[in-house]
Amino acid sequence: MPVSDAGKLLAIIAHARAGALQRAWTLFTNAGLLDVNDDPAVLSLKGRLLKDEAGRSGGAERIRLYREAAQAYAGSASLRPATYPLINAAALSLLGGDPERARALAAEVAALLDSDPDEPETPYFAGATRAEALLLLDRGDEARAAFAEAIAIAPRAWEDHASTLRQFALVLEAQGRDASWLDAHRPPRSIHFGGHMSFDPKVMGREHLDEKIAAVLEEENIGFGFGALAAGADIIIAEALLARGAELHAVLPGGAESFASVSVDPLGKPWRERFDSLLERAETVRAVRPLGAPPDLVTIGLADEIAMGAAVMNARRLESEAVQLLVLDAPAEPDTAQCGWRQRIIIAPREPVPAGPPPPLAGAGHRRLGILAIGLGPDSAEQGVRLSAVAALLRQAPATAVPAYLATGQVLLAYEGAADAARAALAIAEAAPASAALGIGGHYGIADTFTDPFSGGERLAGEPAELAGATAASAPPGSVCVTDDFAAALAASNCPDICSEMIGELDARDGRAPILLYALKARSRPGKESEP
Repeated sequence: MPVSDAGKLLAIIAHARAGALQRAWTLFTNAGLLDVNDDPAVLSLKGRLLKDEAGRSGGAERIRLYREAAQAYAGSASLRPATYPLINAAALSLLGGDPERARALAAEVAALLDSDPDEPETPYFAGATRAEALLLLDRGDEARAAFAEAIAIAPRAWEDHASTLRQFALVLEAQGRDASWLDAHRPPRSIHFGGHMSFDPKVMGREHLDEKIAAVLEEENIGFGFGALAAGADIIIAEALLARGAELHAVLPGGAESFASVSVDPLGKPWRERFDSLLERAETVRAVRPLGAPPDLVTIGLADEIAMGAAVMNARRLESEAVQLLVLDAPAEPDTAQCGWRQRIIIAPREPVPAGPPPPLAGAGHRRLGILAIGLGPDSAEQGVRLSAVAALLRQAPATAVPAYLATGQVLLAYEGAADAARAALAIAEAAPASAALGIGGHYGIADTFTDPFSGGERLAGEPAELAGATAASAPPGSVCVTDDFAAALAASNCPDICSEMIGELDARDGRAPILLYALKARSRPGKESEP
């Protein structure tokens, strides 16, 4: 393949990752790659597209697509022998109902590793690839030992482990074998934490509480914690997480200083010192918009929702589990409805300390919304056609919290929750004709609405609508891209039919850290490819 074609392949991969599979196939075909059989990179990409398409299909069609994907990967390996296309060809042959072909290709993988043990790009993947080949060869005990050895080489390569766990689960299911042994190799769990603030800042150790928190973290094998750092239980739990070597991910409404002015400083200088120490030691500090002003109750609730979702997303990404730890002053019934997770509740009585002032009250029209922006494209001649198509699609969409209206080159609308907004966006993107493929963007956050004095319609003001519009401008035609806050809120909603995948970054208008972009996709059972 000429060097100039590399950019075409990258563009096709970007569309596939964003969930715009139809558009990716169009680009692949228009580039004249459909019948290319002498380029390993093209054949591997074809295998990926076929595998993605199989994930959206079912029954005999899925089996056929898996077999075609396996053939494409095998063709790539025949031109340039490598474990990556070979192991994918082997696994996909099994999923395509051809276990004999899978075993033959797995034997080739094992032979290639024996002849060149450093061929995969990392020692971990060399070991994991060998383990998968052994699994496909029905040598289960050897596969388990090889996988354990691979993990020992890179014990904290959690994402790599997760990729292998996904692939092994598929293989074991296709073989009809027990997959419970994989649980022993799963990365540590993620936790969302919170609790009341009525603790005396002068008491640095509370055996009745500190020991209980440490015990829960140990019992649950917690490696990642997500939450705010308010004075009291938040800070006590965060310190316990760091003491056991877990990662702390702080999620702060309004930003560090704005949050501290409401939830830390009023309760005493010792809490502020502990807060600042935790900020320095946190793995990440995530500021939830709007930034700069003391957060009100609505913003604090939004940040808590995002922290919940971030814990769930981290657990899903690592093929692990998320749980919730709450420190309450009285017993309460576990509430598992929102995230579908287990709750651990510790009872710790309130201590006689002065209460800080309550957070500011939210103004009228100040609420959490899932905002969508539907791009009409830069070509003014096509915008009218696309606008008519959007209007027809929206007539079939669920009822909105803010009805659709036309802004500069985009249609804006909003829903009460991230799940409703996500379902509407995917339905619109899927139903749009190929000639009017739409790039749709979304943001979930605090929005202010007003009444347009000219039309009488409700409108969205300020940054949230701008963020939705910016994600739409970044979304490939036929895809739905959302901000990280939207993706987290979707995860917190326990939405069973939609998942998200990080695909890039969006520069923040205010010069702060870039905003992560996620592609929304309908959830399907097949996992991701084996990693190279």
